[in-house]
Amino acid sequence: MFCTNCGANRIEANANYCYHCGKPLSKPDDPKAKKLKRLQYLLPLLSFILVIMILYTTKLYEMKVNAKVIAFQEKGEEAALAGEFDKALRYIENGLSYRNDYEILIQDKEMILVIKELKEELDAVEKKIMNEQFAAAKSEINVLKNQVDQSNQSPLFISLSQDIQQVETSVTVGEIKEEINKLTTIDELAGKLSTLYTLELSEASELKQQIYTKMVTISATEAEKRLEDKHFNQAVRVIDEALEYVVNNEKLLSLKERVIAEKTSFEKAEQERIEKAMLAAKKEEERNLTKAVQLTTSKVNVDKYGDAYINGKVKNSGTETVHSIVIEFNVLDENGKKLESGKTNVFPNKLEPGQSGDFEHVTYSVKENAKVEITNISWLLEEKKG
Repeated sequence: MFCTNCGANRIEANANYCYHCGKPLSKPDDPKAKKLKRLQYLLPLLSFILVIMILYTTKLYEMKVNAKVIAFQEKGEEAALAGEFDKALRYIENGLSYRNDYEILIQDKEMILVIKELKEELDAVEKKIMNEQFAAAKSEINVLKNQVDQSNQSPLFISLSQDIQQVETSVTVGEIKEEINKLTTIDELAGKLSTLYTLELSEASELKQQIYTKMVTISATEAEKRLEDKHFNQAVRVIDEALEYVVNNEKLLSLKERVIAEKTSFEKAEQERIEKAMLAAKKEEERNLTKAVQLTTSKVNVDKYGDAYINGKVKNSGTETVHSIVIEFNVLDENGKKLESGKTNVFPNKLEPGQSGDFEHVTYSVKENAKVEITNISWLLEEKKG
């Protein structure tokens, strides 16, 4: 028998009180005693189960909190890698609201703040590049490179280092572009092509395209000037010079085709003009040879002694100077009978185009009314100098 109060054993079967604690003893067959005995075993078990449940509930809660913190950490890192630094910081702050002593989140926050500041400085450098402030940009890039911890293997720092290298390349490209803009000949641009081999393929390709575009522009402009001056062969040479580099460029090929077409048209028109000019010159020469000197007036006066005084005027209506003009004539009586045939010279000896000259002659002993008949006028053209 034992005491249900203090647990003392070896109590006499007929004892009514516990010798150890003095409490009344329950008889073995007492229902109350049996219930107390059961509780003696159940209470520790229930306590154990309660503790297990509390621990398990706490563990579940902590696991959920940890899962939320890790989720915020992962989202923050993803946003930071995407360049969304403000969004990343919000995720980090949410995580720290659950675990404000979580060292990884604290380090992530510090790193993102540093990266964000450096990225903003790098963005400012890119604006300087856009404004062609290349010297200032290069100086700030060197500062940024010193600030970036090259030993830090975080993807954020690696990405930033790559961004800095890209911006540094942009400065080089910008400087070369500025130099290209100052070049004005195909040869100068062609020489610049050789400096592009040290650049990455994408940047070199971009600069080559700019050079090719400027070659086309310069060539087309120069060719148009030559074309305007009718220097067709020079225009073709200018175009061909550019086509050595920008092979099969549609604009230049089209312009070359146009130059050749205009050259053919011009040469044809020029040939026609020359032929017309030669024909006109021939006609003009023929006119100067046959119709240049025109009789303007002629008359005969018979004096009281019967002598006939002949005089008249001619005019050079041609386009060249004539000289040695000879007037051939017949003197006729009033019935048309020829009294005399003769020749006389015009004076002055040389007549410019539009100038007039005189001639005269005396036929003696006509003794009656007479008239003069001009039968021919001849002259010589003055030889052209040169």
